[in-house]
Amino acid sequence: MSQQEKSLFTTFAAVLGFLVVLAFVFYFVAQTVVSGKGDDAGDNTQAAQTADENIKPVGSVVVAGESTAGAAAAGPRAGADVYSGFCMACHGTGAAGAPKVGDQAAWEPRFAQGMDTLLNHAVNGIRAMPPKGTCGDCSDDELKGAIAHMLNETGFKVAVAAAAPAAAPAAAADAGKGKQVYDTTCMACHATGAAGAPKVGDKAAWAPRIAQGLDTLHTHAVTGIRAMPPRGTCAACSDDDLKAAVDYMVGESK
Repeated sequence: MSQQEKSLFTTFAAVLGFLVVLAFVFYFVAQTVVSGKGDDAGDNTQAAQTADENIKPVGSVVVAGESTAGAAAAGPRAGADVYSGFCMACHGTGAAGAPKVGDQAAWEPRFAQGMDTLLNHAVNGIRAMPPKGTCGDCSDDELKGAIAHMLNETGFKVAVAAAAPAAAPAAAADAGKGKQVYDTTCMACHATGAAGAPKVGDKAAWAPRIAQGLDTLHTHAVTGIRAMPPRGTCAACSDDDLKAAVDYMVGESK
């Protein structure tokens, strides 16, 4: 190999080595920049989370008279439960002048006023006691149960019927179901009078049928009567569906 060729090879090797070193330098610089950005993003996310924690509400507001879904699903609370959860803080300690449970001398003049007066005081508040005490979502029946519990625990025998769960929603649901069945299956005859069916709203036509009683009308709807076949035009309807439809038509025809 000539001297010129050796010199050229040495130069080429040096340039190649330099390029390799430069490539490594670029690689490590790029990795450092990307890593720094990731740390910044993490810091920003953490900062945002910290800010959210600092400004979030410390509690939630329950408006008096509005029960939570859980309380509604559970039904009316027993007097003992209302007392333990809301009344005990004052009536178990005598705080703010509240008569303590078990103190007959303190409760005697109150008991003499009667349950209606005591309930009125509990609902509307009296002296240091605010309306509904500390139970803003308690119903009147629940407060009445709590009063009865405190009186009984103090030695005054008070009988208060347990508050029954509200039946209105279920009744509304039944009425809605009855109308739905009527609209989809019964209307063809009972809205037109076809095949001698009594028209909904025709009080004269329905009066003798209503006089037979709902049980008889329910049976007719299920088993059929005269030109009406069993289950009318709704073979897939359950007995309860048909009964709901009958009840709806009766209600609309009284």
